[in-house]
Amino acid sequence: MNNHHLLGAMQVFISVVDSGSFSESARRLNISQPSVSRQINALEEYLGVRLLQRSTRRLSLTEAGQIYYEKAREIQLNVIDAEQSISGFKEAPSGLLKISAPYVLTLTKIMPHMGEFLTQYPEIKLDIECNDNIQDMIEEQLDLVIRVGEPTDSSFIAVPFGYVRMVLCASKNYIDQHGIPKTLADLQNHPFIIYEGCSQLVITDTTGTTQQISISGPVTSNSVSVMLSALQQNIGLSVLPDFLINHLLESGELIDALPGADIQIKDFRINQVYALYSNRKHLPAKVRAFLDFFRPRFQ
Repeated sequence: MNNHHLLGAMQVFISVVDSGSFSESARRLNISQPSVSRQINALEEYLGVRLLQRSTRRLSLTEAGQIYYEKAREIQLNVIDAEQSISGFKEAPSGLLKISAPYVLTLTKIMPHMGEFLTQYPEIKLDIECNDNIQDMIEEQLDLVIRVGEPTDSSFIAVPFGYVRMVLCASKNYIDQHGIPKTLADLQNHPFIIYEGCSQLVITDTTGTTQQISISGPVTSNSVSVMLSALQQNIGLSVLPDFLINHLLESGELIDALPGADIQIKDFRINQVYALYSNRKHLPAKVRAFLDFFRPRFQ
């Protein structure tokens, strides 16, 4: 097996592990299922070890397979990174750039700079879809997906694109009426406006004390607009990302109730914005241009 075939078989192996089946891997890679089986068998024969345990119900990694998967994944990422580091020299940024991003990030981070970006890259046309869900990038023909929180699908390349600080906040009127929480325990004496499924907070205060706190309150919603309205009506405290409310903090309409604290939602790693793109093709110059232009504006 030469190096070219070895890298191809490694990619198929990684895809099989990530997807959990030969058939799903074949669909993702747009090749036949027998081709997937042949490449996995050839890889195991070349290495002289069994990488996967096959059964009628599921696939599982052998101990050797787990070690090889971790190393192969690292090699794959390095190869892609090496290709992408020079891809911008091969072509001028041009063409239709299809992006999916959450509405709030589009509103606060992309829209204010679109004119400057298009002036700098006049051969690019933007197609921006506001969506909070991970989509099939190939089926949707997306070039780039922007999401808050660490992605769970390793079939994408995910690069950190910006930091999100969660802020425990309330309206100025609410604080004037009820006071600012003096301790972490004191938070449980306040009603909360809660984003759906995010009622467990992990808070580290400025002294380094970390505490997990359950919050409750009269309003729960999956809409940030509803939460902001409830805040402005002095209903209680809430936890929201800084990029959404910085302008309200600066104007004094909202107050940071725990300045300097690190606030996380339990089981939700949402302190990073990630840019995701497919690992099945070279990174086009138009995508590289977007990443280079908008990364500092997302920081």
